[in-house]
Amino acid sequence: MEISKKGRSLKVIFFEYLVSVTLGLVLALSLAMLSVNFLTSSGMIKPANYAENLILKNKTKLAKSEPFDASLLPSDTSYLLLSNTGKTLKSNMSQATQREARQFHTGNFNNTAASSYLEFKRKNGYVIIHYTLQPHYANKWLEKYFPSVNILFATLLVIFCVVTILLITLFWAKRLTKQLAPILEASKKISQQDLDFEMPYSKVSEFNLVINGLEEMKVALSNALASKWRIEEQRKEQVAALTHDLKTPIAIVQGNAQLLKETKMTSEQQMYVAYILKNSQRIADYAQALMVTNTTADLTKVELIEMQSRAVADKIIEIATEIVATSSLKLHQKIAVEQRSLFIDMKLLERAVQNVLANALTYAPEDSVLEFQLKTTPDQLDLRIVDQGPGFSAADLVHGKERFYRGDKSRHSPKNYGLGLFTVAQIMKLHKGELILENQKNHHGAQVILKFPLSIADDN
Repeated sequence: MEISKKGRSLKVIFFEYLVSVTLGLVLALSLAMLSVNFLTSSGMIKPANYAENLILKNKTKLAKSEPFDASLLPSDTSYLLLSNTGKTLKSNMSQATQREARQFHTGNFNNTAASSYLEFKRKNGYVIIHYTLQPHYANKWLEKYFPSVNILFATLLVIFCVVTILLITLFWAKRLTKQLAPILEASKKISQQDLDFEMPYSKVSEFNLVINGLEEMKVALSNALASKWRIEEQRKEQVAALTHDLKTPIAIVQGNAQLLKETKMTSEQQMYVAYILKNSQRIADYAQALMVTNTTADLTKVELIEMQSRAVADKIIEIATEIVATSSLKLHQKIAVEQRSLFIDMKLLERAVQNVLANALTYAPEDSVLEFQLKTTPDQLDLRIVDQGPGFSAADLVHGKERFYRGDKSRHSPKNYGLGLFTVAQIMKLHKGELILENQKNHHGAQVILKFPLSIADDN
């Protein structure tokens, strides 16, 4: 079913993002201004017109004081006293500032924020005062060593802008990531071929278009897998029927060859009958291998049930005893199993144990000891089967779990089709366990370890 294309468009979302960034920048500007205003109101910063207001406040005194009282001026100002004829009477200005002051006196200089002048008429001339329309620190040390108030404001503005944009971006990124989650979730399930789920939807219309595409992909993949499964089942049924049908003609050939063998024949005829028996047995072995391959090709179904570790151990010991009893080997058991719970498919477990034991019986010398260890660890049930055969070769240790791998001559048998350990590895994978192939360190022989995970809860 197609997901309804409801939700907002990405265009709308990006427009809202830009609006929120704009509002955030306005907020950052407001915070910077409020910070400077707070420092000004607390007396740490003098406002830009502080010097001008103080000069105007003392205007009358400055014009009439005799002699001129420079203490009436703010500390960050300078003055120039001129006679009525323009002669310098007294000044604490620099030469450059005096030139500007004279230009202001003659009307040839316009005030700026960085350099402003006020002129008052005195009894015997004029006083020209230089000041700046810029904020300053009230503390002299701060004024000397700290950046100017304007730089401080610009720094605060940049900091507030960066923090605001970062927070807004993280907020919108989190919202978009949340809307992307359905796509990521659906993609993950489809990649794992888990197709039995209802497709989620997003609140972003463009994302829903992608989800619709994933829905179509899911349906197509489901149909393809169903078709593949049907074809695979048909193939398995055909192989099973073929191998079953081969049994009868093979048995007839072998039976008649045995009857011929009991009659009087020439040596040449006996040789031909031996060929017939040998190769008919090979055909039977190949048919059996084909059947095993057919039943091993799809080890994907597992029925896990919760069982107690001691019950599982008893079943494993029973299987081992029955199998070893058919051989000349001696079974040496080491059992240390605590009562725990685990989830296991007993049919698959029996199959795995049988394959490992069959492999050990094939390569262990007659009348040798087959060591059988079974124990629980804090989080696993470990089964260890150790034989006294030639052991695994380097190639066996690397490729021993692969399908149809038959190994080198040290562990090679005409009836080994490379399916036993592969089957065990698949079964352990279904149990989320582990199959380990090793050689004994101090003695000859192979060592096969099966590790089954225990459930967290113990049942002591």
